[in-house]
Amino acid sequence: MRAVCAGWVIVSADDVRRDAAVLFDDVQIADVMDAAELRRRLGTGEVSLTEVLERPGAVVFPGFVNAHEHQYGVLSHGIPQGRNITDFDGFLRSYWWPAIEDRIRKEQVVATSRFTMTEMIRSGVTAFCDTLEAPYCEPDTLVEQGELVEDAGMRAVVSLESSERADEENGEACLLRNIGAVDHFASRDGLVRGAVCTHTTFTCPERMIAHAAELAREHDAMLQFHLSESRYERDWTRSHLGCEPVDVYERVGALGPDVLASQCVKVSPRERATLLAHGVRTAHMPISNCEVGGGFAPVPEMLAEGFAPALGTDGYVNDFFQVMRAACLVHKASHETTAVMPAREVFRMATCNGARAMGLADVGTLEPGMSADLVVYEDGQPTPITEGNIFDQLVIFGNRGNVRDVYVAGRALLDDGELTTIDEEAARARMRTCADRFWRGTSDE
Repeated sequence: MRAVCAGWVIVSADDVRRDAAVLFDDVQIADVMDAAELRRRLGTGEVSLTEVLERPGAVVFPGFVNAHEHQYGVLSHGIPQGRNITDFDGFLRSYWWPAIEDRIRKEQVVATSRFTMTEMIRSGVTAFCDTLEAPYCEPDTLVEQGELVEDAGMRAVVSLESSERADEENGEACLLRNIGAVDHFASRDGLVRGAVCTHTTFTCPERMIAHAAELAREHDAMLQFHLSESRYERDWTRSHLGCEPVDVYERVGALGPDVLASQCVKVSPRERATLLAHGVRTAHMPISNCEVGGGFAPVPEMLAEGFAPALGTDGYVNDFFQVMRAACLVHKASHETTAVMPAREVFRMATCNGARAMGLADVGTLEPGMSADLVVYEDGQPTPITEGNIFDQLVIFGNRGNVRDVYVAGRALLDDGELTTIDEEAARARMRTCADRFWRGTSDE
C-alpha cells in the first residue's frame, strides 16, 4: 500500500479536500483521509505503507480522459498544404483524405502513437479513445497500436474508422479489423479495448451503419462515429436523404447507451432529444472545431438538457489543459455571458464524464474502490489555490508543466517529472523523422 499526501485532493468535481492523503495499492484506491489522520495511524501502527509521497504543495486529482483522439493527427501539425481551403467538404476531399488519411500506414501509426502518449501523459491524461483514420493501412495495424498503448501503461479504446468513401469492400474490411481488435483485446482483459467505428452518414450508407451496429452488439463493443462536425453533414442528409443525421442512426437501430457520438456541433434540439432518449454518449472537441471552422457545439444547452458530454483533443492539440481552457472560455464568448461552462463543470467533463463516455466504470473519481488512475499536480500558480478557486486555477490557468506524477492502475507512468514507460527523446526523434519523410512523400523505413 502507498500514499500521496497533498495540499489538496480532488476526489471528484463535487468533493474537494484540504491537506488530505490518497491511499492506493497496485490496482485501486483504498481510502482518502486527512493527511494528519494518516500520519497518526502510521505512528500507532494502524496503517502500514511501503511508500509515502509527501507533496504538500500539490493537488491530486483523477486522471483526465481524452474521449476523442486521432493519434496519427500529429503528422499534420504544420504540414505544408499549398491549398486555399475555405469549407469543410473541401478540407476533407481536397486535403485531409488524399494528403493525410490515405497515406497513413503502420509505420506512421507506431511513431505517432508513442509520441502522442508522451504528450498526453505529461498533461495528465490517463485514458483515451482513439480513432485511426487510415483505410489503406496494413491489416494488423490496429492491434499493434493497441499493444503499444498497453506497453506504455495507458488505458485506451482503439478503433479504425470505416466508411465506403473508397469502396464497399474497403468499408467491410475496416469493420472486420475493428472486430479483430475487439476480440483480441477482450481476450487479454487489460487496459485496452477495441470498438466498432464508422465515419459519417455522408460516407457510410444506411446498410453499412446498420451492419456496424449489429457487429458492435454481437461482440459487446462500443460503436462510435463523428456526428455533424459542421453544417455539411446536416445539409447533406437533408438534401440526399430528406432527414437529419440523427434520424439515419435511429431508423437503422444504431443508437443506444453503448454508442459514442463525437463532435455534435450542428445537432438540432430535436436531434439532441433523440440522442438523450437513447442514452447516447457524446464528446466535445472545442479547439479542433475552431480549426475546421465547424462552429460552436451547443454544449451549454446539452448540459442543461441532461447530457454528460466528455472532452477530446481530436488529435489536434493534445495538451489537455489547453482543451479544458478552450471548453471553459469559447462558449462564454459565443453565448456572450460568463454564466455558462463553469470551471467545475469542465473539470467534470474531463474526468468522470470522459470515463462514462469510454465505458470505464472504475475511472473518473478517486473514491475508494476506483482504479488508482491519478495525477499529482505541483502548485506552481502565481496566486494561492483556495477551495473556492481550485477549479479555475486548474481549468483556466493550469499548465501541463506542473504535472509531476501520473499513475494508471497504481503504476507510475510519470515519476517526479520523468516518463517511466516511454523513451521520450527517442519517441520525439522518431516522430520528427517520420513527419519529415511523410511530408516529402517518402518511407520512414
